[in-house]
Amino acid sequence: MKQARTPALYSELGVPDTPEGRFEMIALHASLVLRRLRSEGALGRSVGQELFDVMFADMDSSLRELGVGDLSVGKYVKRLAGNLYARLAALDRGLGEPGRAATGLPDAAALQPMLRANVYWGGAPSSDAQLAGLVDYLIAQDRALIDQDIAALCEGTIAWVDPMLPVET
Repeated sequence: MKQARTPALYSELGVPDTPEGRFEMIALHASLVLRRLRSEGALGRSVGQELFDVMFADMDSSLRELGVGDLSVGKYVKRLAGNLYARLAALDRGLGEPGRAATGLPDAAALQPMLRANVYWGGAPSSDAQLAGLVDYLIAQDRALIDQDIAALCEGTIAWVDPMLPVET
């Protein structure tokens, strides 16, 4: 959650600082971690399920705090979970199968339509450079996660990259 609130994502990369924009950043960061965990077999899948459960328990609580009625919360959570799975699938298409992104070439062009439709949903980002910066950040973070120790990840220790650093090619 903390990384998803990094000010540069909003001020420099043009992500809307709205509940929807914040959800998209949470969903993208969680999806990157889930991709990495998924490549670790049973342990990774188990920890990934725990991450998913905690994330959506928090979403449930947040929706209730925002005043969403008890009868509607389940529908919202189901829709948000579907959105998360859609982001995960889009990342898989653009970044390649988890564990292979470091050696393969990511398809930045495949990520752009998903980001335009979901992160910059009100229209295009202020500039093409902002969109490219967000794509570069996602690629860099995916690569960085591949090299991180699975035990540390399972304990919740993640080394996040700076969204404003250029990507090494």
